[in-house]
Amino acid sequence: MSSIDKFSGSNSFSVTGNGADFGPFFMPDRISVSKKRNLVRHANFCGLEDVFEIHGHNREIHISGMMRERELSAFERLLDHNQPADLLIPGWSGEVRVVEGEQEGPVAWEPQNGEYLWKYSVDFVSTGQNEAGHLRYYNDGIVNEGR
Repeated sequence: MSSIDKFSGSNSFSVTGNGADFGPFFMPDRISVSKKRNLVRHANFCGLEDVFEIHGHNREIHISGMMRERELSAFERLLDHNQPADLLIPGWSGEVRVVEGEQEGPVAWEPQNGEYLWKYSVDFVSTGQNEAGHLRYYNDGIVNEGR
């Protein structure tokens, strides 16, 4: 069973690999994936614009939610993690690095398990391994060697 399969039964959010192992019981309250591009826009002879991309940025992912007190140590290890890890969220998965994060609490009590709940927030940046413009896709396209 892979580390990603481990969390897929109850939750579609996990960060695993290279020592990272965080997949809280509760689904995050907020998942935001953003992508920026640096574009140059020039007027053309037909009255419209020509648009050229100078440089694209890797995706940035923000995730926030609630975690149980027993998951606090895994979250703290994630914040200290300094290697690439695999992120699995609804709609996107790929290799990421932790940019920053924070925890706050306790903010509530969960009576079923008799433990405190904490708020968390963490920002990731894609390493580019799963981005369409990555060098590993350089020779892929309309013309491909067919291997």
